[in-house]
Amino acid sequence: MQSWVILALLLSLGVLRSQAQNGLGELPVPHGLTLQPDLPAQTLTLTWQSDSSLFDIEIFHTELMNVVFNETVAVKTDPVAGQRVWIWHSSLPLECTSHSVRIRARNQQSVSQWSPLQTIPGSDIPEKSESNMYPQDKVVPVGSNMTFCCIVKEKVDFQDIRYMGQQRSATRLSRRTYAITVTNQPASGKSGTNVVCCSPEFILIGAVVFVGYPPGDEGLVCETRDLASAKCSWWKGRDTHLNRKINHTNYTLNGRQETHYTGTTDHIHYSIWRSGPDCLVTNDGNTSWCSSKVWEDNWTLVARNTLGTVRLTDSAQLADRVHLLAPANVTAVEVKAWNATLQWSWPVAAYKKLEMICQLQLISHELSSTRNYSGTGLSSVMLEGLWPDVDFTVTVRCGAKHGFWKWGDESAPFKIHTKMDRPDALDVWVWMDSSNTGLVLWKPLSVRKSHGALLGYKVSQSSAEEDGWTTVSLPPERLNYPISLNNSSDITVAVAAQNPAGLSQPSTVTTPAYRADSQLSVSELLDTNGTFDLSWQPNANASRGYVVEWVPTSCSELCPVNWEKVSEKDSSFTVKPDSLEKGVRYTVSVYVLSTGAATLLQRWQGYSQEMIPAQSVDLSANQTGSDVLLSWKATTMKQQRGFIRGYTIYLANAARLDLVANISDPEVRSYRVKGLSLSSYKFIVKAYTSAGEDMGTTVAIKMEMDTADMLFVGILVPLAAMFCCLILISICCYKKREWVKKAFYPEIPGPKVPGDWSSPQGPLDVKPSPHSLVHIVESPEWDFSKKGLVPVPEEEEEFENDNIEVDTDSDEPALLRYYNQVVGEGSHSNHVSDSSGSSTASVGSTQTEITYAGIQSPTCSQGASGGGGYRPQMQSATDPAEPQDEFEADFQDDGLNTGYKPQCSWQLDSPEAENFSGSLGSPTSVTSSQFLIPESSEEKPQSSSTWFHSFLSGKS
Repeated sequence: MQSWVILALLLSLGVLRSQAQNGLGELPVPHGLTLQPDLPAQTLTLTWQSDSSLFDIEIFHTELMNVVFNETVAVKTDPVAGQRVWIWHSSLPLECTSHSVRIRARNQQSVSQWSPLQTIPGSDIPEKSESNMYPQDKVVPVGSNMTFCCIVKEKVDFQDIRYMGQQRSATRLSRRTYAITVTNQPASGKSGTNVVCCSPEFILIGAVVFVGYPPGDEGLVCETRDLASAKCSWWKGRDTHLNRKINHTNYTLNGRQETHYTGTTDHIHYSIWRSGPDCLVTNDGNTSWCSSKVWEDNWTLVARNTLGTVRLTDSAQLADRVHLLAPANVTAVEVKAWNATLQWSWPVAAYKKLEMICQLQLISHELSSTRNYSGTGLSSVMLEGLWPDVDFTVTVRCGAKHGFWKWGDESAPFKIHTKMDRPDALDVWVWMDSSNTGLVLWKPLSVRKSHGALLGYKVSQSSAEEDGWTTVSLPPERLNYPISLNNSSDITVAVAAQNPAGLSQPSTVTTPAYRADSQLSVSELLDTNGTFDLSWQPNANASRGYVVEWVPTSCSELCPVNWEKVSEKDSSFTVKPDSLEKGVRYTVSVYVLSTGAATLLQRWQGYSQEMIPAQSVDLSANQTGSDVLLSWKATTMKQQRGFIRGYTIYLANAARLDLVANISDPEVRSYRVKGLSLSSYKFIVKAYTSAGEDMGTTVAIKMEMDTADMLFVGILVPLAAMFCCLILISICCYKKREWVKKAFYPEIPGPKVPGDWSSPQGPLDVKPSPHSLVHIVESPEWDFSKKGLVPVPEEEEEFENDNIEVDTDSDEPALLRYYNQVVGEGSHSNHVSDSSGSSTASVGSTQTEITYAGIQSPTCSQGASGGGGYRPQMQSATDPAEPQDEFEADFQDDGLNTGYKPQCSWQLDSPEAENFSGSLGSPTSVTSSQFLIPESSEEKPQSSSTWFHSFLSGKS
């Protein structure tokens, strides 16, 4: 108490000092100030008396003297109480701490002194030492701001305040009071939002706040179910989140207050409000009902909770709001194959006099239909147009026919099973798989058409050559029957389906007068969005219509044949995509149906949707010279998956493809790439359809030289190289001919013999070399016009040498006798002389033809046999007075291209004969019979006349 007295004295001194300093006091101080707190509403009502109308008001948190309100307000006098009344709304619960208030009057020129402080104590005063938290169980709308305070017990430490489990920053209001402010609060859960105050060791105290919405109910509608009472329903709208009994929404229907009850039955939550004997409110999800035993044309619903109120209205006549209950006890009185009779009962007797319309829903495996029936108090109907041997599920619902409001509740489903009946007639067709065989095909019957479980099929066959029908039975899974054609007459086949109720009407078909290899032209059929749109010229013979047949073209055995029958009035048909496969070529045919066999009218081939080929072509490459011939085989029709429009040929170069050719004719399956050099190439051939190219086939080839070309080049190149070398050598030698002549064939100076070597023509006795014996054979056919040596006739030889006895048994060779013969006076004569000087005879010509009959001495002298060089003949003349003839050895017929050879080379069989070639170019010979020294005016001797000698000498 002492502290309160000291505080009051200090405040009084402060007020007096302020008044003394400002010199104020002209206006009277407001008096009679009283404070009236409203703790739930967090308001403080100030009441005082004063003649002024403008006042300054200050409100403090007493213990720390924190100013929480300081404003100037205008306050009018309450006409009832005659006092000034002003209400202050505190954001903080008034229990949190003590509040002090003072006021003063104000006008335009001056203000009065402050009134004495008036204080209302809070729960944090020393007399109340328990822990508390405020506010408790307060209801606020979603999004509002609130301040919560915690009053800590004496001698207990404060830690924090937690809102929804989250720590919040607290503000100290007094020695024991702490507060937090929460903004934009979300909706609470079912049990509200918890706020707790904690010390370091434990939770001190807590509070609960309920954050929700005002009522959102809407759409009030009232109707009658029994033509007497009323049931009003509405939509609750959003959840208010105020689920406690004191916070829930209260409803009033036409002034009747409902009470609320909550329970659970079979795991279904429901809520009920009661308000007297006439109203029952039921909550089911977002829809609520309120039932009344009496119908009223006008209805008003008021929904109210702590946060707000909603008012809903509805008005209607009873006849316009009839909502019938569900029919009860639905049963089948009579069930047949094609119809059934149903009946039911009504739970309300008043329905028997009501004009109503009923709706029956039939559901089966292939059928779903709705049928309407009308009548007064309708309770039975006959269902017609049912299917035999089918399970049907039936439901019934009804409504008022006049002033129809809505369909009533639906009855429980009721099942019926119809009886069996004979099957419907089959859809039969015949497909010819070859020129003389075919298949009779029929489509399977659906549940709607089979009228019962099928037992099988009866197939009958007849022809003009046979009497009666031949019948076979087939199992129910069989859908075809093979037939063989008869060349003399048509075959008629009848097919009927059988079930326990009997046989269907037979369906007949006559084998058509066409064959699989029909010569009718086939047109290309273009697809349209995956379908085939067909049209044809009407045919006058189509008395029974047309048949459109489509089958995969590449199929060879049991094919999936599809067909549809078209009326004779139609000349177009569309093949649906559900029976077509992409990338498959189909053969589509149109047949004319008449009294006889079907006849082919038109035929197409096409794809429902073309695709790129599934397989590439079979490619090969062959070289022909410098060209490459590419040839390929087209893929099978099944792999084409579209009409082949052509082929593209590419040359693969590194990472790119160069287009070589585009062949737009699909019948062309080869291409020649011309003018390629010797290298390796890769060619790719791709087939393309309207959908694009396939992956392509690659072939690699290495260009090599052709065999004939290689042989030609192999021969020509060496010859050309040799010819060029010879030309180069010849040119070089020609330019250097003087050097070559000096180096390889130097000039030999001719001997100069004094005296006159010319002598008259006469016989010349030459003694042959002892190493050889030459037998001269006289040839009477000799042409004496030739140049050469002429043998001496035997008569002259005997006359001239009759004193010489020839010893045939002697080892010495006989003498050879020659005559020099001058060919002509004007001809050029070569004169030779013996270098030994023993013979001075001259010979007119060096061209001498000698026939050798034999060689008596095959061996040369010992010195000559040792090497291939020139060896002189060491034979001296017997008669020095007689000149010895020198003659050539081994002289050829032409004689012009042969140089001098020694006598030892005459032996043809000698292996050493070739070694005498070294004597070429010898200027002289001792014993040789060749005339070496020409008789010429020139001093130099003339060499043999060969082309090589001429070339070296530079003569042409």
